[in-house]
Amino acid sequence: MGKKSREKKERKETGELRPYFESETPFISFCLFIVKFGVYAILFTPLIFSGKFFFPFVGPKSLYFMGLTQVIFFTWLFLILQTKKYRPTPNAVFYSLLLFLIIVVLSSIFGADFLNSFWSKFERMTGLLMMFHLFAFFLVISSVFKKESDWQKFFSVSIFVAVLISFLALMDWAGVTALRISDRRGATIGNTSFLGTYLLFNLFFAIYLIFKSRKGWRIYSLFCLAVIASALFFANPGSARAAKISFLGGLFLFFLFFLAFYSSKRWIKIIGRVLLIISFAALFVAFFLVFQEGNFINQKFVEMGTKSRVATAEIALKGFKEKPLLGWGPENFELAFFKYFDPKLHLGEYGGEVWFDRTHNIVFDTLVSIGIFGFLSYLLIFGALFYFLWKKYLREKTIDFWTVSIFSVIPISYFIQNITVFDMISSYLMFFFVLGFVASFAKKGPEGGQKIILQSHPILSLLILLAFFVSFIKYFILPLQADSLLIKAVNASTSEKRIELYKKTLAASPLGRYQIREFLAQTTQGNTQANFNQPNKEDIKKELDFMIEELEKTKKESPLDYKSILRLGQLYMLYGLIEPPGLQKFSLAENTFKQAISLFPNNQQGYWTFAQVKLYQGDIEQALLLAEKATELEPRLLNSHLIELQIAKLKEDKDLLKKKVDEAIKINPLWESDLKK
Repeated sequence: MGKKSREKKERKETGELRPYFESETPFISFCLFIVKFGVYAILFTPLIFSGKFFFPFVGPKSLYFMGLTQVIFFTWLFLILQTKKYRPTPNAVFYSLLLFLIIVVLSSIFGADFLNSFWSKFERMTGLLMMFHLFAFFLVISSVFKKESDWQKFFSVSIFVAVLISFLALMDWAGVTALRISDRRGATIGNTSFLGTYLLFNLFFAIYLIFKSRKGWRIYSLFCLAVIASALFFANPGSARAAKISFLGGLFLFFLFFLAFYSSKRWIKIIGRVLLIISFAALFVAFFLVFQEGNFINQKFVEMGTKSRVATAEIALKGFKEKPLLGWGPENFELAFFKYFDPKLHLGEYGGEVWFDRTHNIVFDTLVSIGIFGFLSYLLIFGALFYFLWKKYLREKTIDFWTVSIFSVIPISYFIQNITVFDMISSYLMFFFVLGFVASFAKKGPEGGQKIILQSHPILSLLILLAFFVSFIKYFILPLQADSLLIKAVNASTSEKRIELYKKTLAASPLGRYQIREFLAQTTQGNTQANFNQPNKEDIKKELDFMIEELEKTKKESPLDYKSILRLGQLYMLYGLIEPPGLQKFSLAENTFKQAISLFPNNQQGYWTFAQVKLYQGDIEQALLLAEKATELEPRLLNSHLIELQIAKLKEDKDLLKKKVDEAIKINPLWESDLKK
């Protein structure tokens, strides 16, 4: 037996190479073709965007990924019916992901809002439905592709896409406005932080290919590395700092791995391993110090973000303490945020942003959404990945140093940068892509080398085909239709047309239904205010009636959705103004705001809007009391004092007015000119 034959036999035995047998039928070859080129197409997901959708950088990408994933997954099901060759090989990474998915399912079922956990919303698209698709993507790529050459092609395509996106970011930075896609300088990703995460993965893919490719592809990889690095570090100098720090830290860690395991000199290996131990110890200490106030690392961490990040982390911790085991459910942090709202978030020093659906921290986001069980299972994914990689390298010796070191560095860098950001489809895609690559090293059982025996499963095949069509329509076509209809509804010129499109949008798919209702209600509110003096208000009333009915459904289905409750009260109040004397509508608005304050007593917005209703009802005293309660929640907020003064002026009590002004100036003398206008 020659050298090449022996090597080939060894690669078969270790599972590194799974050959394509001559006995494979045209049907199997066709299925493999669909899967392979489906994966190539999926890697173009970060390029997808469209201004014809609600969130142009999120919905189109996510639906594109889910649609293609369904195609390759159901095609894969046909493959594994035909042969055992492409069935999953159980391994540590597979089991850890399966456990994580089970816990996410349980968290969704026992969480605060299953509908929201399952479907998510068009702004994020990272609910349980997306987790199912990501797991399906992982199953397919880890089971079908075992050859190193396949993966090198995939990585080459991924960094090619990253180069295209990097080019757009660099052109934007250079002032080429014709190529500016996002106002937030994130190219087709839409946001510089999300762009940084995506580029972080691809930088390491390029480094991997530099060490693993032949000369021609090595030059290509070096070029890609240079372009992607330029985009990360120069296109947006003040943004994506977490990704930059994580990449540089990853390079340092890679260097330590090189010293500890690749060097031929024993003394260098000893030094490298000592430095590696010290570095990991320092990393763990730093990680814990990040969450402890009063130290240098914590201060730098706060500086990298904003004070609002600290406030949302504190809110998340309160939410976690209420539901510590399985959390509030995926996508439900917003509900915990409403319940434990911190009034100081209205202050300018906290950024003035008062609506958060993420803490921008992977630790707190995971703890509050899927609890301690979910967080531990999430960490287990990383542990399983490291265990599996290093077992293959140290014990079985089936992978080389470049593979084990680079694909150990990637998840560490990814986790660290996620301390200040959260995942979207582009980063989730890259993470599960890495997990699939590592899991593909798993050995195949004895049946992997057997001849393919075709098995006829007509009933199962028919069921798979039927399931595909149902799934594709329900989870891809209809959500796509809803997303597209929403923009048409908002841009409709008449109330009659808007109502027609509102109904079609909400009937198309449950995806993002709460958010869509609230957004449409906001649109209706704006249109009503713009046409307030219109003589014939019947069309306006019909639109208000429809949106009020929809928001009442949200209040019933998701009673902790403060944003929708607040919007409902505002619509009732507006309705009362266009239908004098409006006593019934004002009464409904009053009841709605009472409920809002009862459920969420720490949010000033409920008191302010309730005070407005009391003014319309002619109850100035009660309106002033409500405004004072809002001020008590956070006395340092100028807006609360200004609202108090406006109401006090209506009482025509000069002494009271002077007292209010003096009290406010005492809190902050810089307000004097604003208060005395």
